[in-house]
Amino acid sequence: MNYEEFARDIIIFLGGRENISKSWHCVTRLRFNIIDDSKVEITAIKKMQGVMGARFHSGQLQIIIGNRVIEIFNEIIKQLKEISGNRNELKNNVISHILDVISGIFVPILPAIVGSGLLKGGLIFFNTMGWISEESNEYKLLYVLFDAPLYFLPILVAFSAARKFKTNEFIAATLACILIYPTLSNLVSTSSGEYFDVFGISIPIIHYGYTVIPIILGVWLLSYIHRWVDRFIPVVLKMILTPLLVLLISVPIILVVVAPLGNTMGLYIEQVFVMLFSVIGPLTGLFLGGIIPVLVITGMHYAFLPSVFANFKSLGYDFMLLPISFVSNIAQAGATLAVAIKIKDRQMKSLAYSSSFSAFLGITEPAMYGVTLKLKKPFYAALIGGAVGGAIVGILSIKIFAFSLPGLVSLPFYVQKDSNNLLFILFAIFSSFLVAFILTLLMKLESSVDSMVLIKPRFSKTKKITLLSPMTGTIAPLSSVSDDIFSEKIIGDGVAIIPTEGVVKAPFNGKVSMITPTGHAVGLISDQGVELLIHIGIETVGLQGIGFNLQVIEGQRVRTGDVLVNFDLGFLQENKVQIISPIIVTNSEEYHSITLKKKKRVIGCKDDLLVVNLYS
Repeated sequence: MNYEEFARDIIIFLGGRENISKSWHCVTRLRFNIIDDSKVEITAIKKMQGVMGARFHSGQLQIIIGNRVIEIFNEIIKQLKEISGNRNELKNNVISHILDVISGIFVPILPAIVGSGLLKGGLIFFNTMGWISEESNEYKLLYVLFDAPLYFLPILVAFSAARKFKTNEFIAATLACILIYPTLSNLVSTSSGEYFDVFGISIPIIHYGYTVIPIILGVWLLSYIHRWVDRFIPVVLKMILTPLLVLLISVPIILVVVAPLGNTMGLYIEQVFVMLFSVIGPLTGLFLGGIIPVLVITGMHYAFLPSVFANFKSLGYDFMLLPISFVSNIAQAGATLAVAIKIKDRQMKSLAYSSSFSAFLGITEPAMYGVTLKLKKPFYAALIGGAVGGAIVGILSIKIFAFSLPGLVSLPFYVQKDSNNLLFILFAIFSSFLVAFILTLLMKLESSVDSMVLIKPRFSKTKKITLLSPMTGTIAPLSSVSDDIFSEKIIGDGVAIIPTEGVVKAPFNGKVSMITPTGHAVGLISDQGVELLIHIGIETVGLQGIGFNLQVIEGQRVRTGDVLVNFDLGFLQENKVQIISPIIVTNSEEYHSITLKKKKRVIGCKDDLLVVNLYS
């Protein structure tokens, strides 16, 4: 289940943020106080995947979810805060938010981009070496095949951005198709002016192939338009009217304002980096080369990707992120290889050799997280090596002519006719490698592996697990519980107890996995993996915690017999609350069956209650 999409749809079907006066949850369901019940599309809510039922009860709307209610409730609260205009938080985290958006968009489509970039770069290399003619049909066909994912990059970005902005992927992709439609693209070369008029509106003539910023902004706007339109369309007409109105509204705005604005932003970003490298290239390269690993750790390196594609579109090459990332990655490889040679710990030595090889190919996460960061000093050596290589990239204005992973596989893409560009990048990566390698060899290394504890999985040889009763009272079948979420075993199998004492105890050794704020329900996980829900009474959430005294906290370790909750049994009965208490194995589907001990009464933590039968 996608919690973000689920929560978004719930809010929409409830009539929006302004129709919700209060929201909370119990163990199995979301609960809302609604301002105008007529705005709630309860039929649509019931049809949502993951919803087990929905109903108005005692002046509140209850949506039955089951085990994932806490995660969904947290996401709903998060989105309600965003909708209500919690702008202070957005301002404080605007940079991290932008970086998260960019990385969330580009990470899923990188395999297609990297794959096509490698193939396209290889074709360019073969042409440079004279092995295939640029005029041949073979070259033209292969170029089309390998260039297509980059030319139609707006479509890939649109689909990914739609997922990030929580809107319809196919409408977003349609929007991208409109931006790069041949009729519009051909106007760039055939029109004598910078604009063409439609119904008296001037639309800028821009070629959007290879671009990313225009479509990202376009899909961002689309997400708001789609949500706004969708609120006013009846459920039976959503399939027809929503996409039609969304496109009719968004396309003119995007063609006239948003996409041209995005294109201008891309051009300015490109010009800024061109100016930096032309004026203070060595210092810029030194700085970026030294901090690239830090950017990778935080995910901030994805922020440079729009400028990389802007460079490829307008210049035909990249002179910034890819070459500098290349020397930085080789520095990580050098530091990690030095660790492999020097360190005595066999486990770390093996890890360092393998992760060094990955770093040479452009994948540095195993090297950083597994070796250099863990040992700290090699990481510093890699930063220095990357800074040296970055400075050389800036001094020699090194360029790469196809998108590729910044590793040794990208070397052919630095080949340029009548240029020493390939020799320059070889000099840069050799320098960064040598600096990081030598510095690491000169350092005193202390392995942290010796202090690591290897945990081996435990396998139970028993075929059944017997659970003690957590309460004292009379046993009743689940079918006698008035709440169908329990009686129909929607969230798991188990039994019910009508308590005669106001105390709940841990029936096994384990951990407290969940506690409701009102104290009326506790979730436990046994050391053997059994997940148990103890729900005191029915509709006791309405007491708002009165009469319940929690004795444990979430995440706490408990042993058999430890008191979990004390509750005032007399108070519950005085308030006419049903005291029958379901005891549910919420991960019942993982076991062969749940059987009940044949008893009428049980004493807490003395009598057996349930038998969990394992698959043989």
